Amino acid sequence: MINVLKKHFFFIFLILAVAFFFSKTLSGMLPVPSDTIVGLYHPFRDLYAKDYSNGIPFKNFLITDPVRQIYPWKELSVELLSKFEIPTWNPYEMAGKPLLGNFQSSPFYPLNIILFINPFYLGWSIFIILQILLSTIFTYLFLKNLKLEKSASVLGAVAFSFSGFVVSWFEWGNVIHTVLWLPLILLSIDKVFEFSREISNIKDLISNIHIKYKKLFVWFVVLLFSSVSSFLAGHLQTFFYLFIFSFAYLIFRWLEFGKRLNTLILFAICYLIFAIITSVQWIPTLQFINLSARGVDLSWQTPGWFIPWQHLIQFIFPDFFGNPTTLNYFGVWNYAEFVGYIGIIPILFAIYSLFLSKLKDKYFFLGGFIVAIILALPNPIAQIPFKLGIPLLSSSQPTRLISIASFSLAVLGAIGFDHFLKNKEKGLKQVAPIV
Repeated sequence: MINVLKKHFFFIFLILAVAFFFSKTLSGMLPVPSDTIVGLYHPFRDLYAKDYSNGIPFKNFLITDPVRQIYPWKELSVELLSKFEIPTWNPYEMAGKPLLGNFQSSPFYPLNIILFINPFYLGWSIFIILQILLSTIFTYLFLKNLKLEKSASVLGAVAFSFSGFVVSWFEWGNVIHTVLWLPLILLSIDKVFEFSREISNIKDLISNIHIKYKKLFVWFVVLLFSSVSSFLAGHLQTFFYLFIFSFAYLIFRWLEFGKRLNTLILFAICYLIFAIITSVQWIPTLQFINLSARGVDLSWQTPGWFIPWQHLIQFIFPDFFGNPTTLNYFGVWNYAEFVGYIGIIPILFAIYSLFLSKLKDKYFFLGGFIVAIILALPNPIAQIPFKLGIPLLSSSQPTRLISIASFSLAVLGAIGFDHFLKNKEKGLKQVAPIV
């Protein structure tokens, strides 16, 4: 029994952690901010005006999008698909609007199959919970593949999946569903390089080649599926950042694994197939974007477009400026846009990892964190795409780069903790000055 618990400790711990985190959902409440509907909007407020003259109390006025937009768009998409109709049109907004072209409706996202569970709100609850589960599992598997200790992998996975960014955005049902595929994409890239190199090294051993080719094909499919799923999950801006980050990781590994042209061609084929499969979504989306006024009615010079310098403190103290759920937030614009907190212990080990030498992975994720932060802060470099009016980029809010920064920071924390575990005596002497 003890051996079984040790062997499956991570999964047992994960299930208990998620059960605790979603305890209210498991007891029957929905993971949507529906209190804002009756607390903020007419005619719902009017129904309770006699008992609540100032409106029904609500928790957070900044997170109305999930219940006003994402939830009904998803429900309409699933309803039409269940009737074998392509969800092209939404007749319920204004005089009617494109539904398929609306990227956030994400009708073709593979995990939407969960939403076919009746009643819809039950499927939605499972859909939301899966974000934390899959994010933690994928991050754990990626970190384990980096040859990190199990405990270090658990730390990094939990740090990212329960980070301020994930917790602040999971109710949307599209932002985190986009991000959760990142560690699986990176893991797939590593595996494709690994088996491609092994095939080149054992080309004379026919039996081994057959096995290696089979594994290479499996991970090629996993890379393709995870990339397609991330794109179709419904948040284009977050996917763009994720794609650039994962592509940089691909080049980083390609340089490390010998610059083989045949492996690069393999990835090019994967991206080509990706573009073909996802065309069902990006073609109508581009058509809709060309009709959008977003590039005109939004200004990158408004407060909160970039992360205000003072809000970097939220990487250490997430509620330094208060919290909108307790109605005492006094920071700039939206709390969720700036919270990069992953936990004090992971941050300490991330700092500790900076003092470790000869770790190539550390340099990549440190670079990822630094670049993400630079581009998310109000500085001349980050302002270039907006001053030049570069399509797509000029209408994208750079604060979402916190997703990349948080993931990189969590990986650095895992790397630091792994080194500490493997060199405890030396590690204690190194950690003492940091603490």
